[in-house]
Amino acid sequence: MRHSLPAAIGMAFVLAFAHPTSAQTQSAALTGLVSSAEEPVMEGVLVSATRAGSNITVTVVTGADGRYSFPQDRLAPGQYALTVRAAGYELEQPGKIEI
Repeated sequence: MRHSLPAAIGMAFVLAFAHPTSAQTQSAALTGLVSSAEEPVMEGVLVSATRAGSNITVTVVTGADGRYSFPQDRLAPGQYALTVRAAGYELEQPGKIEI
């Protein structure tokens, strides 16, 4: 059975964490939380960021708390296309974000 996770849900979580607080600035370029109506915390979800004009993709995995974090040294400032993959879900992709 496949569930749908609308882009609006995924985008809301991505945008909420796109600009880290001063405490997060030291270690993370982008953090977020992945959840759905069926699962308030989604572990093992792949979140990928590809910088505009680049063919290099950085992928992280959500932890037991549903959170992900891209290390600051892995994402330079710029525009990124984000994709999310979760087993059992058909995801509409969140789109682009500026870091």
